[in-house]
Formats: sequence, C-alpha cells, structure tokens
Amino acid sequence: MINYDRGIRGDAERLVARRFTLAYVLAVALIALLSAISHGVLDIVISQQRDSANVITVAGHQRMLSQRIALLSSDLSAGDKSAREPLTDAINLMERSQNALIHGGDLDIVGPPSEDAYALYFQGDDPLDPAVRQFLAQARLIAHPERGQDVALALRHVRLSARDTLPPLLDNAVTVFAAQANDRITWLQRAQRVILTVLFATLAAEAILIFRPLVLRLGGYISGLTELATRDSLTGLYNRRYFLEIAQQMLLMSRRGTSPTAVLALDLDNFKRINDTLGHRAGDAALRRFSEIVRSTVRRSDLIGRMGGEEFAIVLSGVDRHAARIVAEKLRRSFEADKPKDSPPFTASIGVVLAGETDTISDLLNHADAAVYLAKQNGRNRVEFYTHGTEARRAPQNRDASEPDAAPGKSVNV
Repeated sequence: MINYDRGIRGDAERLVARRFTLAYVLAVALIALLSAISHGVLDIVISQQRDSANVITVAGHQRMLSQRIALLSSDLSAGDKSAREPLTDAINLMERSQNALIHGGDLDIVGPPSEDAYALYFQGDDPLDPAVRQFLAQARLIAHPERGQDVALALRHVRLSARDTLPPLLDNAVTVFAAQANDRITWLQRAQRVILTVLFATLAAEAILIFRPLVLRLGGYISGLTELATRDSLTGLYNRRYFLEIAQQMLLMSRRGTSPTAVLALDLDNFKRINDTLGHRAGDAALRRFSEIVRSTVRRSDLIGRMGGEEFAIVLSGVDRHAARIVAEKLRRSFEADKPKDSPPFTASIGVVLAGETDTISDLLNHADAAVYLAKQNGRNRVEFYTHGTEARRAPQNRDASEPDAAPGKSVNV
C-alpha cells in the first residue's frame, strides 16, 4: 500500500510538473510572439513615419518647383538662353515628383497615396494632377518651342498657374498627406498600446498563475527536503547529524555567555522486549509517544534529538545541576505516569551531565550515556548524574545483544 501510494503521488507530481512546463512554454511563446509583433509594429511605425516625411517633403517641394519654373520661363522668354537647361531640369523633376506622389516607387516614396489624396489629385472641380500636367506642358513648350506655337500665351499660363492656381492646390496636398501620416501613426500607436497591454497582462498572469504556484511548490519541496535532512521521520525530532551540529553551537554560545549547560541522554527501558513481544508497530508507537512527552515537557528553546533506536538526547541551556535534575525527574515521572491507548506503557533511564569548560558535545554525550548505563544497572526508570569514575564502571558495549538491559548501551561517538 505504501509503494502504491507513493506511485500515485509520483504520477500526480509528474502530471503537475508537465502542466507547469506546458503552461510556462505557452506563456513564453506568447510573450515572444507579442514581443515580435510589437517589434514589427514599431518597425512599421518607423517605416510609415519615414515614408510620410518623404511624401510631405516631395509635396512641399512641388510648390517651390512651380515658382522656379515660372521664374526660369520668364528669364528664357526675356532672352536669357542660360535658363533653358535649368528650366528643363526643373520641369523633369516636378514631373517625376508628381508621378512618385501618385504611384509611389520613386524618390523614397513607397506606395500610392490614400483615398483622400487620390481624390484631391483626380476628383472634384479642380483636380490637382491635370493642373500640374497642364502647367508642365506649357513650361515645356517655353523651354522647347515649336514653330507656330504661342510662347507668350504659354508664359502667361505658367505665370498665372504658379501665382494663383497651383499654390492652394499644392498646399492642400501637403495638408492631406500630413493628415494621412498622422492617422497612420495614431492607428499604429493604438495597435502597439494594445499589444503592450496584452503583453503586460500576459506577464502578470504568468506571474500569478505560473511562477507564484511554482515558487510556492518549490518552497514546499525545499521545506520537505530540509525536514528530511534535519528531522527523524518517525518521531519528528532532530536527527543525530543535525542535533550534533546545533548542540555544538549551543555549547559554544553558552560558554561565551558563561551560562551553564546540561545534556541529558534518555533510553527507553526494555524496548527490545516491546519490539519482540508486541511487534515493531508497537515499538514505533512507543517512540512516537515518548517524543510527544519530551516535547511537551521541556522548553521550546531546548534541543531534542533522536540519536538512534530508542536513544534520545536533550541539551538544556541556562540550567544548573538542580534545575537539570528537576527537568530530568519531571520527564521520568511523565513517562512512568503515562498510560497511552495507542502504544504500550514504558519508562526511561536518564543520564545527566553538566558541561565543563573544555567538554565537546561528543564528550558530554559519552558521559551522559555512561550515566544512563548506571541508571540501568541500578534498576532502570531512574535519573543518574555523571561523575568522574562513572565511565570506568561501564561494561562492554552491545546493551541490546541477548538481554535487553544486561550490558551497557552503545556509546555516542562523534
């Protein structure tokens, strides 16, 4: 049943991990997609802005060209032959600009104008494109007159167009192109805001729905691993390794503050007999009950650990010999008086030692263990203090070999 439950938990954990991974990959993919779209929109905004600037520049340049053509036409008609070539160049540039504004693909103008701009050029009572074409045709006639053509009439048309007809139409074109550019930029900016809003919402949702549960679950795993590394799985007390580490630190701190420290070693009496007669389940229940009594009796600041089997240790900080005896006797009486329903009754032998100036936690645990052996020899269910010479009275190890308490318990070696 235990293996079956672990298998179910393992499958559930793997399923949750796959879901988190899938959700994370989808969220990252969505963020990448939105980032790419945002970057693309930004590129379009920049391109549109550049194209609009080119359109407005070329459209604005048309008015200047019309004035230049009119001036050069007057000079050429007055007999200045040097005005012919620049006049021809100005006519060709204005025509090229007109074609680029209408069709795109030249002078860094990418595409054709908007519907409003197209209507300005070709629709209405005074369309711009026919007026420009007529103006250019008359100017070209002045630059390259043919026999029988009225150059004076052409010059008059060019002057009137450059002065009265074309300027307002060309100004309208610039206004329309500027409005078109602003509309495009506004729309693209709104699109980018929407994309950024979705991107930030996705990041927030990812943080709340993915990373927060992931961090919480990871924190739970870390807490679980910490518990496994520091706690005894049966009793919930500190395990031997962690107990020794913390106990040594407590001992050093107590010496710095000149505070007395006592170490208690506790051993359940006749524990092997409980296991042999009632089974290991009963023995485990007795150990759990033992740890519950210890935890409820000593202070929260005291250190409790399971050293192995039925052997336990406690570090009492800030207690002298008298206080240590009171605590040890209180524990012994609590074990003796306890009549648990779910575990067999038990007693405990307790050894107590006071820390000296040069003792290590290893020394103190060995001394306390020697005092436990003395309590066993003197009838069990007793409290004994370690004194010099107690160690010499210990018999060989393997206390639980054939008789439950006929020989001394295992010495605590660090």
